[in-house]
Amino acid sequence: MAETWVGATAKQIARAVRRGDTSATQVIADHLDHLRHSDPHVAALRTVRAAEAAAEAEKVDDQPDLGNLPLAGVPIVVKENTAVAGIATWHGSAAASQGVAEQDHELVRRLRGAGAVVLGTTRMPELGLWGSTDDDTAVTRNPWALDRTPGGSSGGSAAAVSAGLVPLAHANDGLGSVRIPAACCGLIGLKPGRDVLPVQLGEAGDWFGL
Repeated sequence: MAETWVGATAKQIARAVRRGDTSATQVIADHLDHLRHSDPHVAALRTVRAAEAAAEAEKVDDQPDLGNLPLAGVPIVVKENTAVAGIATWHGSAAASQGVAEQDHELVRRLRGAGAVVLGTTRMPELGLWGSTDDDTAVTRNPWALDRTPGGSSGGSAAAVSAGLVPLAHANDGLGSVRIPAACCGLIGLKPGRDVLPVQLGEAGDWFGL
């Protein structure tokens, strides 16, 4: 058993949880502890769901079909322009809040259904307009060099992965918002083609893809 699951890949974590080599509860506890110590230096996350994530990890461990969950116990974060139930959607701007989401975006729902546990939402520049990341509360730093930007507009998501806060992060991309942060932070960013993932018409940002 690993001393800590921080730094493990999503594949390694999911396989270990499915086999019973560790628990989702332990994996999430390790990542929340690392997040508490590391994110103040990077400011990747706008909202942290510590208590909720711990409770959801216990539910993953109790799943009767645990062995079939492709993302069993994998901690993830979601870009904050995408609805996560119980969290306000700000689009990086105090003037653009849509209030607290009553339900998950379909993508988030599917990630949870695959066994992933959402630790929180990530920062983005105001309305996703810039190639760097700062919102109305903080400036997000590049974990490789804190005096540099992680790119944008999905800079919070890229910084979270690069800092080891999570092995996977959700992002979206209209004009490079996945690709720019991935390049800045030394990561691989995936923007699927059209019609690969579901969209919810009428919600801002859906045309960007994942």
